[in-house]
Amino acid sequence: MKNHLFTLFILTLLLSLSVQGQKNKQSVQLPEIADEIKKMRDEDQKMRIKWSGMVRKGKTETEKFKEMTKASIAKDRANTARMREIIAEHGWPTYDLVGEGPSNNAWLIIQHADRNPLFQAKCLLLLKAAVDKGQANPSNYAYLYDRVQVATGEKQLYATQSTSNNGLTEGYFQAIEDESNVQKRREAMGIDRSVEEYAESMGFTYTIPTPEEAKQRAEQLASDYQSNLAIATKAMADKNYTKAADAYRMVANANGLVTTEDFIEAARALSLAKHPEAKEGTRYLTRAMARGWDRFDQIKDHPDFTWLREVSASNWVDFLITADQMKLDK
Repeated sequence: MKNHLFTLFILTLLLSLSVQGQKNKQSVQLPEIADEIKKMRDEDQKMRIKWSGMVRKGKTETEKFKEMTKASIAKDRANTARMREIIAEHGWPTYDLVGEGPSNNAWLIIQHADRNPLFQAKCLLLLKAAVDKGQANPSNYAYLYDRVQVATGEKQLYATQSTSNNGLTEGYFQAIEDESNVQKRREAMGIDRSVEEYAESMGFTYTIPTPEEAKQRAEQLASDYQSNLAIATKAMADKNYTKAADAYRMVANANGLVTTEDFIEAARALSLAKHPEAKEGTRYLTRAMARGWDRFDQIKDHPDFTWLREVSASNWVDFLITADQMKLDK
């Protein structure tokens, strides 16, 4: 009898959960879109886990890794294109539209749309409006805000962006605005992990500076920027392109100080020097375009950028696609 009652209880519980799940699914306005977004997120994570696993195993020079990288780029582009369609038709995927889980999934897909920072910036405004209405996660806004800032060479606010690529390489936080108060801002946005814990998960150590230490760091950043810019400018005039490229790489990483022209000159110096890290040039040009720079047609066939085009034809083709897609979001 007891076994029978227990079995009946379990069946009732399962039925209740099933009915509740159906109600939750029916309560959102766009259940099919919610399912589609979740599927995109699952595929995104599956591919990234495989990709990072190969990096950790030192298989970055294998043909399998190169093919996986191409597939990952294609998937990111496809997801970005589909999210553009969804958002154009329905607006930001809010809790009411798709549910809390799929709304978070939508953010993750946009967070990975790094090949189109202009689209990310547009989504940031929509996400902020949703957060203000209690229809999206504030921590998602914090992460995307920092992502957009770093993509355009500006300082972040919440210390969510580092150079470690999720612990794959030794890293540090990108420049942080009002650094001594960063933890207060994280808490205000509902980010559970402290900034120190987050840094540790990314593979490096970080300590929040005092206001005086933060001021000194900012002053040192500004001093280094001016010094490296002077070196780069003189080296370019002297046609010492390798020296110029090395200095411009430092200039381009001075978030909060770097200019649009700095990004373009950094790409040009890398190309003229036939620098081992010349591939970074396309990233710098992307950041310039993210700031609204629209003179790419004047340089895409310029002889100064010949090496940049030739050193990695696939990278350049990928960049041309990025340039065309970013025009849609101006």
